[in-house]
Amino acid sequence: MKSLTLFSNLIRLALLALLLPAGWLVAQNPDSPAVSQLLASVKNHATLADDDASTLESYTRSNLRWSTHGAQLNKMKDHVNNLIRDANRLSSMRNEASPWQQEAIDRVSALLPEMASYLTETINHFNDKMTRITLQPYREMVLANQKIIHDAREIIADIVDYDKAKARADALEKQLQLPAAASPSS
Repeated sequence: MKSLTLFSNLIRLALLALLLPAGWLVAQNPDSPAVSQLLASVKNHATLADDDASTLESYTRSNLRWSTHGAQLNKMKDHVNNLIRDANRLSSMRNEASPWQQEAIDRVSALLPEMASYLTETINHFNDKMTRITLQPYREMVLANQKIIHDAREIIADIVDYDKAKARADALEKQLQLPAAASPSS
């Protein structure tokens, strides 16, 4: 009988835990300035990679030499590698980030495998067929890279814009001595 009561109490406790808002069970981290700074760095790398990808895409509509394409691909690869490096640093900081920053880190991290895969495929194709940069398969690969990188840059820019707007609203809230806004989990 005693074990049945203990078991039913455990069940009640588990059900209560499921019904409570998540914010009540776990202390939430405040926004991390270090995460915000690294997000801005990721945005910068994404912007540079987007510019590189757009430039390379414009090269596919010209008669430039293969060496010019190769140099631009290397610039794009360097900027994407820097973006991935900083995104990996962000992932390692995830536990000290606020909930919305954790979601932002997850979104940025989700963009990277496809970006890296397409870029690697394009570089390999270029290295194997340097003299065929005017043919459709290469053009399509470059265009796909440009689209993926551009879309990623827009998402990252939106995250950084949100971060800046939120920081400004928080500062105004503090300056005006307003009560803190209710969190979405409340």
